[in-house]
Amino acid sequence: MRIGSMPGTVEISSAVSISPSHAVALCMFYPGTPVTLDMEIGMIPPDSIVFSPDLGIVLLIFNQEIFQEYQIPSDHLPGIGETLRIIGQELYGTVTVDGTIVEQYPDGSVLLASELREGLMGAAAFDDNGRFVGIITGTIQPEFQFPENTDKEYLVLYPSQIWYMWAQLAIQSEEYSGQQPFGVTALSSISLTRNRPSGIQLVSVTESSTAWNIGLRPGDLITHINNIPVYHPETLRGLLILSEDTLEARILTRNQERIILIPPCN
Repeated sequence: MRIGSMPGTVEISSAVSISPSHAVALCMFYPGTPVTLDMEIGMIPPDSIVFSPDLGIVLLIFNQEIFQEYQIPSDHLPGIGETLRIIGQELYGTVTVDGTIVEQYPDGSVLLASELREGLMGAAAFDDNGRFVGIITGTIQPEFQFPENTDKEYLVLYPSQIWYMWAQLAIQSEEYSGQQPFGVTALSSISLTRNRPSGIQLVSVTESSTAWNIGLRPGDLITHINNIPVYHPETLRGLLILSEDTLEARILTRNQERIILIPPCN
């Protein structure tokens, strides 16, 4: 992916195809910035772009099927000690390295010990089963976690388990545009420490709505759905739209935890 910045300069980042007509990439540019994909068939600009500054990624949309190969994002969350294969794109070709997960942060991002190479920004990470499990978002020097390696940098991975639902909804937005509202206004609540959990914070709940009737109230923090950590409102919306089964939500309110069952909304 080539991103036009200042006159005469171009920034390079990887984009990952997730359908014949869609690709995901890092949110490294502003709306209106010239963006093209450098492919074997030529330089192709997306027909439209869906931004998610909250998630830090974008969806590139093409009106025609241009990707012969693609990988659907997985909801698998890789664990500490797991080895991932990272494939990115530098100026003159692909770059591939292996990385081992050494830490998972409260916001869901993952830290990888790996060789650092050019072309890894926006690179795709795959597990041993070939599942597309996330995108590389940058590097970090975590001196607090690893004081013995203060001069070492690590790759930061944003797992697709956090954003795959948003991507599905963006792709299928027209099909689900008539979905009945659940009845909540929510935002991401990301903790920087392990003393307080991250989750989806409910700002308001409409009285007599589905959310109200099952017991959700303003101030509730949804930390897990079906035992999977959740961090963004789009994950909740996606599960409500796409799930055909009852969902089990873990709720934290004033340090008291409870379980609420969310019936299918279809």
